[in-house]
Parts: sequence; C-alpha cells; structure tokens
Amino acid sequence: MFENYVVSKQTKRAGWVTALIIGSIVAHGGVGGGLLVYSWLKIEKLEAPSTNARASFDLPPPPPPPKGRRHDKIEARKDDAPKKIKPVDTVQPEKRVEKDPAPVEDSGDADLPEGDPNGEEGGVEGGVVGGTVGGVVGGVITAPPPPPPPPPPPPKVETVAPTALEASRISGDKDIKPDDVTKTELSRSGKNRIVVPVKICLSEKGSVKSVSVLKASAYPKYDAKIVKEMKSWKYRPFLVDGKATPVCSAITMIYVQKS
Repeated sequence: MFENYVVSKQTKRAGWVTALIIGSIVAHGGVGGGLLVYSWLKIEKLEAPSTNARASFDLPPPPPPPKGRRHDKIEARKDDAPKKIKPVDTVQPEKRVEKDPAPVEDSGDADLPEGDPNGEEGGVEGGVVGGTVGGVVGGVITAPPPPPPPPPPPPKVETVAPTALEASRISGDKDIKPDDVTKTELSRSGKNRIVVPVKICLSEKGSVKSVSVLKASAYPKYDAKIVKEMKSWKYRPFLVDGKATPVCSAITMIYVQKS
C-alpha cells in the first residue's frame, strides 16, 4: 500500500485534470457568491396583519335652539291656546226692598224769618249787617301794642391797674401764708419764695365775681388758699367817669419764707 502511494507521487498528473479542478472550484465559488448576493438584495414584502379595531366617539348633544322670533312665535302659539274655564254656579241677585224714609220732625222754626243772605254762618242773631264778627258795634279798631324793648347790653368790663383797685379795697388780708406742710416742702426744695399771679374781677357793686390763678405754682394747696381768701375781700364800687363799672385786674401774690 505504501508503495502505491510512492508510485502515485512519482507519477505526474495530466495538465487538463488540474485545469478541470481549478475550473470546478472557480465555478462553484461564483455560483455560491451569486446566491449569497442575491439573498441580500432580495427583500420580501410582508403583509400587514389585519385588525378589526374600530374607533368610536360620543358626539356632544346639539345646542338648544336660539330664542329668536321663531321661538317667540312658538311661545305665543302656546299662550294663545284656549284654556278650559271651569263653570261657576250662577247666583241670582237678591231683590232689595226700598224702605220709606223716616218722617222729619217739625222743629217749630217754620214761622221764623229767613236770615240775612250776607250774614256769616254761626253768627249771633240780631247783629248789624256789615259788622265785624266778635267786634263791638260802634267801636274803634286799635293797633296791637308794640313789642317790649330789648334788654340793655351788659356793662363793659374795664381792666384797671392793681394799685387803682387796691385803693378801693375795704377789707381782706393780703398777707396770705401757706400751711405748715407747704412751708416744709418749700424749705426742702432750697427756695424761700413762692410767686402766684392771680386775676380778680369785681361787679359794678364792688363784690368779687371771680378769682383765677394765671400761672400755678408748684404748691397747689397754697394756690387754692389764695383763691379762697381773695374771694372774701370787700371793695367799694369802682367808678369810671363817675359811674360804677365792673373791673378786672391782675395781682401778684408773693410769699417769702425766712430761713
């Protein structure tokens, strides 16, 4: 067997055999390559699957008809339709019997004379024709009395100097001292005097009408005591041009405390 292989190797193959083998290989390769290319280029058309799905949409209700002339005509036709009227039982009217008027009693004034056509209703019998109702026969009509004169204006208050007012003072103590509590407070404050300006007004008769503090001090008890004491002062009527006149003046009360 090995010898046959050696012999086969030593013998030369014919040239046409080699060419046939190569041609067969080339032919098979070309056919295979063409089939491969054809399979790439050929595209099969696929059929779309059939479906039985259906789309449904609910439509909105139609809008109401506009109220126009046609609608009004329809409403008018409905209103014009005859309505059934329920019969009502008729009632015969009652007959009214007229009664005779009551007889008028005679007052006995039939024989009296007729009144004056120019007179007034409700007048007194026996009056004078053309007279005034409620007046006196032959009297004279007088005018109403004039209204009373207006009251005189109040007298003007004059402002006078304190020295002039002091000259008409009759009684009253000008040396008004504070109480002990106020004195103690004054000494503790390091001061030794209190100044209180006061306004005093007198009537035309000389009596004190009002007393008021123009500028309060730091000691209200002393201010109240000054007002109370000055209201008890007495004055003569203050004369201006020989006539008693109400006056006002400003007085400064000064208290000095000795240390």
